[in-house]
Amino acid sequence: MKHYIGIDGGGTKTKFLLGRVIEGTKPDGTGTSGLEVIGEYTGGGCHYMQIGFDGLERLIREGVTAVCENAGIRPGDVAFAFAGCAGFGDVESDQPLVDRAMAAGFGDMPFAAENDSANALEGALCGAPGINIIAGTGSIGSGRNAAGRFMRCGGWHYALGGDEGSAYWIAWNLLKEYSRQSDGRDEKTLLYDAVNEALDLKTDDEMVTRVVNEWHLDRPRIAGLAPIVSRLCEEGDPYAKAILTDCAKELSDLAIVLRGKLGFGDEDVPVSGTGGVFKIGPAVTDPFDHILQQHGMHYVKAATTPDMGALMLAVKYGQQK
Repeated sequence: MKHYIGIDGGGTKTKFLLGRVIEGTKPDGTGTSGLEVIGEYTGGGCHYMQIGFDGLERLIREGVTAVCENAGIRPGDVAFAFAGCAGFGDVESDQPLVDRAMAAGFGDMPFAAENDSANALEGALCGAPGINIIAGTGSIGSGRNAAGRFMRCGGWHYALGGDEGSAYWIAWNLLKEYSRQSDGRDEKTLLYDAVNEALDLKTDDEMVTRVVNEWHLDRPRIAGLAPIVSRLCEEGDPYAKAILTDCAKELSDLAIVLRGKLGFGDEDVPVSGTGGVFKIGPAVTDPFDHILQQHGMHYVKAATTPDMGALMLAVKYGQQK
């Protein structure tokens, strides 16, 4: 019985799944019905710009070892692995170092690696043509047409104003609005008090000290403030609602561009969403779907998770070898 490893690596956490093809089934890589997960492991974020090349190598090695131990098998029993990693393929000059780190992490295990947008798309639409938008700590869109052409959009570095619509982007806009309310450029609302409480601020300008000097602009930690906006929106705060509406607009822009570049024509294109931002619910998904429908697309819930998508790709690519 062949075993496979699927890895979904984001900016905050990396999920390792070890699975096998169930006897008597014939999975073709476009669904999960023929797969059984027998081991799991979760490690830290995998973006090499955050953890370095040595950190990436160590993360892969430790994760593979741990998930195999959890499943009760040896790494040598794994037929193939697939790793979808945030940052993979983003900077051409860095890619040889990323490839080298991943190869060292996997050792003798056969593997393939791509950007994490690929396995998110695979899992969300079970291999069918369409578009998927990731909105977790960061954001990126990907799509594949009926001819198999794959394209990405977005995912530019957050320090350059990229990752629009992500949890980091939502939190960044929360802090920006706090500064406006503190100055009096905007009226004070529930948002102002919520940030004071969340950051335990004694004075308004202590917000900068907390986020810049103490947190060192730590991206995942800042992104962790995003649920405040979701809660405030539910409580009727107009600025929180505006942030989430703008979030939906930013994410829909990714889908609109991909639809055109992939040449879907007149067909109604399914667009799925994965990541924590889509779990916010109607405050994001309703305006997102409204914009999509104006451009020949519609929102669908993801069929399965990006880590299952990675496992599906491990089977698909492994069977092609």
